[in-house]
Amino acid sequence: MDLNKLFERVSSTIYKNKDFLIATHTFPDGDALGSLVAVYELMRSLKKNAFMICNSEIPYHYKFLPYNDKIKRNLDCIDLSNKRYISICLDSADESRLNLDFKKLRENSKKIINIDHHFSNTNFGDINIVGKEKSATAEIIYKLLIRDFEKFLNHNIALGLYVGILTDTGKFQYFNTSPEVHKIVSHLLEYDIKPYRIFSNIYEREPFNRFKLLQLVLKRVKLMESEKLVYSYVLQKDFSKLNLPPSSHDGMIELIRSTEDAKISAFLRQVGNKKFKVSLRSSDNSINVATVAGAFGGGGHRMASAYTANGALKKIISDLINSIKNKI
Repeated sequence: MDLNKLFERVSSTIYKNKDFLIATHTFPDGDALGSLVAVYELMRSLKKNAFMICNSEIPYHYKFLPYNDKIKRNLDCIDLSNKRYISICLDSADESRLNLDFKKLRENSKKIINIDHHFSNTNFGDINIVGKEKSATAEIIYKLLIRDFEKFLNHNIALGLYVGILTDTGKFQYFNTSPEVHKIVSHLLEYDIKPYRIFSNIYEREPFNRFKLLQLVLKRVKLMESEKLVYSYVLQKDFSKLNLPPSSHDGMIELIRSTEDAKISAFLRQVGNKKFKVSLRSSDNSINVATVAGAFGGGGHRMASAYTANGALKKIISDLINSIKNKI
């Protein structure tokens, strides 16, 4: 369906309804949280009854965002007894990424709106706006706002959208940093947002023990020359020992990705007993790491994807290497 027609359906749904649930994926990044607070601020401006949901710890890097203290962890924190909501799911390629009782969400929703930019999106909503060519979910929300809600664009919305675009373009360094991205950011800067403050909050507020965590990650880093792969990992006990939240690993894959001796980088983070989240990055546009993630039930983008794997760490690494050999 034409994007303008989809926007029209979403805008009509927003104007005609009062109660909204706005949800994003577990282990949220800047695009997830920035988009979440931007849509929430829009609902506040429209005098809607709205709740934000993210069933995960909010990384300390994003605690400066407005309303982060209003984010609910799950559906049980919201009174669902007397209302049916419009649910807006953001930056989630499929319903499992929300880590919510999706059956319960469906039963309590008049309609589910799915707004995302991941190539692997499963179109799980009643209305699906999936801009696979967009830099971030925040970019899609910006387009919707400019089309139908521009008079409500304010500082908080601009801040959330800027954070989403900043982080999903890798500080405007990734291949998805288009001329359109810079035009959007130029407009957002008119709403008194301060890039230097945002950068400082996200990238310059690290606890000292994070450097000890980084030491461990660098000590474990391995280069597989024949596969042009560099990888490292972090364990749950590392976070516990250093009294750090799991979100303190953010950005470490970008560090190991910077070596010129590899085209693919992988970072494995333990998230449970013999369970790891595997993040993949490509530094070469001709290498599609989404095909590797897809082989293990994950997905994402051509140059940034992820999946979850169960088993012993050595076996997971071995399977990853074999998959790269076979698919890339």
